[in-house]
Amino acid sequence: MKKWLLFDLDGTLTDPMIGITSAVKYALSQYGIEVKYLKELTPFIGPPLKDSFMEYYDFSQEQAMEAIGYYREYYGPKGLYENEVYPGIKDMLVHLEQVGFDMAVASSKPTEYVDQILRHFGLREHFVLVVGSEFDGRRTNKADVIDYVLRRAQVRPQEVLMVGDRKHDIIGAASCGVESIGVSYGYGSREELEEAGASHVVESVEDLHKKILSILAKEKEEKETVQVRKYRRDEQLQMEAQSFGNSVKLAIVGCGKQAEKFFQANRFHRQMEILAVCGKSMQEAMEFAARKGRMYYSDDLNALADWDGVEAVYIACGLKERYETAVRMLEAGKHLLIEAPMAESHEEVEKLYQLAEEKNVILMEAIPSIYAPAFEKMLPYLRSIGKVRHATLHHCHYDMAYEQWKRGIVMEAFDPEYSGGAMMEMGVYPVAAMIRLYGTPDHVMANGVKLSNGIDVSGSILMAYEDMTAQVIYSKISESAMPSQLQGEEGSMLIGEIDNIKDLKICRRKVDQSIHFEQSDNIMHHETDHFLRMIRTGMGMEECKKISLATMKVLEEARKQLDY
Repeated sequence: MKKWLLFDLDGTLTDPMIGITSAVKYALSQYGIEVKYLKELTPFIGPPLKDSFMEYYDFSQEQAMEAIGYYREYYGPKGLYENEVYPGIKDMLVHLEQVGFDMAVASSKPTEYVDQILRHFGLREHFVLVVGSEFDGRRTNKADVIDYVLRRAQVRPQEVLMVGDRKHDIIGAASCGVESIGVSYGYGSREELEEAGASHVVESVEDLHKKILSILAKEKEEKETVQVRKYRRDEQLQMEAQSFGNSVKLAIVGCGKQAEKFFQANRFHRQMEILAVCGKSMQEAMEFAARKGRMYYSDDLNALADWDGVEAVYIACGLKERYETAVRMLEAGKHLLIEAPMAESHEEVEKLYQLAEEKNVILMEAIPSIYAPAFEKMLPYLRSIGKVRHATLHHCHYDMAYEQWKRGIVMEAFDPEYSGGAMMEMGVYPVAAMIRLYGTPDHVMANGVKLSNGIDVSGSILMAYEDMTAQVIYSKISESAMPSQLQGEEGSMLIGEIDNIKDLKICRRKVDQSIHFEQSDNIMHHETDHFLRMIRTGMGMEECKKISLATMKVLEEARKQLDY
């Protein structure tokens, strides 16, 4: 019977794409080989590096070993942390421990790197053993790694289950007599895993969890058929495996950049399944769905609203269509997560919340930064600088569509017919962050820059409070090189990027302090977690409503002053 679970790391527990491919790109550049897109280097994820350099770039064995040295120059200090845990992994590991499994990590990556990554993400505590290769090149073959684990754990192959995303994991397990599960959500396809001889193939972390539990339940049933107490345990495990799939069914309205980011952030979310997309045209929706795999697609909002198979909708269409789209979905009883700002006026936002309350559904405005863990982690440091007297928050990112504008080509981002302008598209985020920190201001004063067609592209909003002043600066035609700053009586806090807080610097009178929060570049899954928690509990919408209404009140007053 299975007692031990062995997990590969890259592509199985974590998504290491950026870190590994960036390190490979750096190594190749030392030989004058330039790679345009990191995605071209994803075949390096999983197999031993030496084999990949030799296979894909015809390096000799000596060149490959030299290239690995260059790779580590980048990977050790930086690439190691350009990584993120797949959603659902932590909860799965906790439950598998409770069920009674002993667990180990079996990776071709150097053991020191594996251990650092697991500790960095808070996963190390779940594993009895962590085994990888050595820096001198020993034990890079996955079969050698698995065999080493078996000997260290003093466990028989039939008592072990190996989980991995590439053929090397499956072949290595088979050579050691170990049953395997291939995960196709990583960097190996179902075809690769099945051809390598995987005992089972699953497509998500959710399915992996269920498969492990079902294997355990089946083995228990076969072995303990006369023990009633054990039967009951089997039934419990099977029920838990089935209940693990009770996820919220969601559809996306919109096929633009935000919809893409949302899908990428949540494609493996264990508590939510993205079923469908609705676009402005059938062609647009079909192309979006084709890029994502199995997904329904349509251009009919009414059909989506009437579909009982969808419980929640993420709205990421243009600002001009958001309000009417939201009204239709709320009337149909759908929970809504709406890209910020959710409407064009304070009155419309109020009406949406009133309708949500009438229909007894959840409504939330999508503002990733204020729902990310780093925002909460920042607050204790903020208290250390004393009473804040002035705050300046920046959100300035150059939009490449401006290059087209200067050539006389008007893209949607700079077309008043489609876009709400920089204040509504960019300013909304730092204004919401200021509201989250300090509440509604007493007075607002705005300045802005417009293009010749009337669309605003840059500006600032002064927000006056009783005992402090605040300023929000936003732009689509310039890039800020300055951090956001909060000035307190005991010191100042510098924030690298307010829309995704990773780096803080605390400057006090006698000492400076630097703080780094590990957080992925795409943090939209955090707002999704908050949204799903509200759906499960029915709690938390009142606070979201306060932030949304106060944010829109500031934006509406600023637009009024500037005649937008």
